[in-house]
Amino acid sequence: MTGHLYLDHNATTPVLREVLEAMLPWLGARAGNPSSAHPAGEEARDLVESARSEVARLVGARAKEITFTSGGTEATNTALRAALAARADRRAIVTSAVEHSATLEPLAELERLGYRVVRVGVDGEGRLDRDALFAAIDQHVALVTLQTANNETGALFDLTGVAAACRAAGAILHVDAVQSLGKVPLDLRAIGADFASLSSHKLHGPKGVGALYAADGREFEPLLRGGPQESRRRAGTENVPGIAGFARAAAMARTALASGDLERVRELRDRFESALAGAIPGVVVHAHGAPRLPNTANVAFPGLDAEELLGALGAQGLCASAGSACHAAARQPSHVLVAMALPEAQVRSALRFSLGRTTTAEEIERALEVVVESAAALRGL
Repeated sequence: MTGHLYLDHNATTPVLREVLEAMLPWLGARAGNPSSAHPAGEEARDLVESARSEVARLVGARAKEITFTSGGTEATNTALRAALAARADRRAIVTSAVEHSATLEPLAELERLGYRVVRVGVDGEGRLDRDALFAAIDQHVALVTLQTANNETGALFDLTGVAAACRAAGAILHVDAVQSLGKVPLDLRAIGADFASLSSHKLHGPKGVGALYAADGREFEPLLRGGPQESRRRAGTENVPGIAGFARAAAMARTALASGDLERVRELRDRFESALAGAIPGVVVHAHGAPRLPNTANVAFPGLDAEELLGALGAQGLCASAGSACHAAARQPSHVLVAMALPEAQVRSALRFSLGRTTTAEEIERALEVVVESAAALRGL
C-alpha cells in the first residue's frame, strides 16, 4: 500500500491492479442488472455465472454450490441458520473457543435462546483438541462449525475425520474458510463440509462480496428474502462489479498457489520472526509449533503494552494489529490467546503481523527496523 508498510493482510488485502481492471467496466458502461431480460442484463448474468465457476475452482467445488453474498459474515450467518432449521429437533452446537466473531456472536445469541453451545479448546500452540471435539459430536448435535485457519495466529485446524463424525451423528458441518482462502490449498469437497464461508477481500479482491458454499443437494432457506436472485438462495441484486473482482482475485490466487508464490511469503514471514527474536529479548512467536498459514506472525513482546507499541509503529507508517481487526476498538485481551492459556504478559503484549502476496523483502527489512527501534524506545533503551 502506497505510503505505508502494510502488514495487516489478515484484516484486508490491497485490491490488485488486475482485479480493479476487471471491475471497472461493470462500474461504468456495463450497467445491466443480471435479472433483466435484455442484452445488458444477459451480459451481466453471464459474468456472474462465469465468476461463480471461477470461485468454485479455487475451493474444489461445483459452480452450482456457490451463492454470492455480501461477505463471509453473511455467509456464516446464513449457514448457521440453515443448519439449525434442517435439524430443528436438536439443540446442541459444537464449535471452538477461538472462532471469529462472525461465528461466536451469533452462537452467543443462540445460547441465550436455549441452545447448548460446546466450545472445544485449543492447546498452547492453537491446535484444536481433537479428542474433545470428537467426544462432543453426538446425536444431540445439530451443527459443528469450525474455522479452517485462525485469523489471529494463523494456526490451521486439522479437520481430518470431522465430516465423517458429523455424518455418523447426523450433524451438519460448516467451515469458516475466510482466512485460509487463497493462502493454502482448499478443497471443500475433500473436507466434506456441508457449508463454507468465503470472502473476497482476504485474497486481494474487493470488500463487500463473498460466497456461501452449500454442498450439492444441501437445500436451505435464504437469510435475505425479497427476490429470486441467486436461485432464490439470496435475495437482492448481485454486486456485479464486486463479483467480477472476486473472480479475478480467485483466478490469480489459484495461479499463485500453483507457482509457489506463497512459499516466498512464508520465507519472508520466517525471516521476520527469526530476526525479531534475535534482536529483541523475550520475543515469543505464538503458534510457532503448529501448522500455520504462510503469511501470519503473532508475536508477543513481554514487558511492552501491545496498544502502545502499535501506536508507535503506526506513527512510522507500519500497519499491524493487536488481535482481530473486528475487535480493534474494544481493547479487550484476545480471546484466541486467552483460550491458548498463555501468560498474561504475552497476551497483553501480542501483535499480529500478516503479510500478503504484494509484500516485498525490502518492506520486511524496513518493518524490522521500525519494530526493533520502537520496542527499544518504549523500553527506554
